[in-house]
Amino acid sequence: MFKNERSHGVVLLFLTIIFSIMLSYIPADTKIFNYQPKKVNLFMDVVPDSLLDMSHAKEIIPLKNDYFTGAMNKDVVDALIAYAKTLPSDLSDYPSSAQGVAIPLSGNVSQMDYFFNALKQAKSKKVRIADYGDSGNEGDMGTADLRERFQSEYGGRGVGMMAITSQDITFRLTTTHSFSDNWKTVSVLTGKEGDIPIGLNGFVSIPQGVSWVKYETKGPYKNAKYFNTAKVYYTNAKASTIKYSFNNGAEQSATLQAGSGVKELVLSASGNVTAFKMTTTMADQAQFFGVSLESGNGVYIDNYPWRGNSGVSFKIITPEVMSGFQKYFDYKLIILTYGANMLTAGNINFTWYENQMIKVIQDLKTYFPQTSILLVGMGDKPTKRGSRMFTDPNVLKMINSQKNIVKATNIAFWDKFDAMGGENSMLDWVNANLASRDYGHLTEFGSKKMAGMIADALLNEYRKK
Repeated sequence: MFKNERSHGVVLLFLTIIFSIMLSYIPADTKIFNYQPKKVNLFMDVVPDSLLDMSHAKEIIPLKNDYFTGAMNKDVVDALIAYAKTLPSDLSDYPSSAQGVAIPLSGNVSQMDYFFNALKQAKSKKVRIADYGDSGNEGDMGTADLRERFQSEYGGRGVGMMAITSQDITFRLTTTHSFSDNWKTVSVLTGKEGDIPIGLNGFVSIPQGVSWVKYETKGPYKNAKYFNTAKVYYTNAKASTIKYSFNNGAEQSATLQAGSGVKELVLSASGNVTAFKMTTTMADQAQFFGVSLESGNGVYIDNYPWRGNSGVSFKIITPEVMSGFQKYFDYKLIILTYGANMLTAGNINFTWYENQMIKVIQDLKTYFPQTSILLVGMGDKPTKRGSRMFTDPNVLKMINSQKNIVKATNIAFWDKFDAMGGENSMLDWVNANLASRDYGHLTEFGSKKMAGMIADALLNEYRKK
């Protein structure tokens, strides 16, 4: 009996090896029921490079942590926080190996004219931008620097729209964001729940009793340090009042407007302030989308991070919410930065993704018919084979899909991959301390550099007008 069992084990091992070798001969584009199997090479670490297609491969930098994740999970967040403490305090301290290439806007650049024309009036009007992205946007990364650049040149103070609850409170660059633990939050991250409307920012929070949220400014961004107005956005409120205070002062009361549709409650401080707190007075008092911190005319860039998202979740935001927000925000530009999480999923149907994102952008153009839309392409992302790394071939396929999306929807495009330096550039960014050791997320200073390149591309095109 034992001999037979050992024989069965040997046979199973033999069949496994044969199957693995067969997988290594499967063409890269092969799909089985829409699943694309990963190419296997059992001999990657033992055969010489001359026998492998490793012309673009590089040695892996020795790592303390080896995450290789797409979403910003807790381990990656903790690593980024710890890693940031070891970095230079100023961009001028960076080594000369820091990468970056000036890349202009492409696609239908004339579609940006609505934003450019609005920017000319920023001194006398509010010019609002929605900056959507996946976990790379968390913590106000990149957005904070883009906002600071535009507000320094065109006016405006304050971080703009923030959700009631969020996952990035421990490392947000511009705001100390705290809240009670008795909010029920529904979002694009959790999926639609019944008829609860999700806000244009992707979130909605419902108090389960006397609940509170507080925002306090922090950090080096001078235009984000002060505000004088807090605008609360909500829907389906009961006839009731909320409590609020500025700068930890005496609480005041404000009345909510009952009824459906997106509502706006404008609360003004007597001067510049650095903190705002709102407290509900009963359970299910209203469905709160968030609070916008503002001060005067100028440019406001709302940071909307959707961790682990591919961008297709816009479809669960209702037309009523879309139109309701546009009435108040009047977005002049929407920036979309997605794609990386499709690669992380492993099962990539590029045709499906193209069709889904084309529908998303067509819907956005329906609700925001004049608004300029900029799709930021995917950056470099390496894949690991043995002890070597090189640009994942699916990155180039995703960028090609994004260019197809841009062409089909007639919007503008900015090629982050080329801006980073092209193939294997993520390895160079990690070497220059501009990207984290998960080889997927930029560090705070890498985000600052990337935001500067995007701002340059936008403003260079604007100055041609």
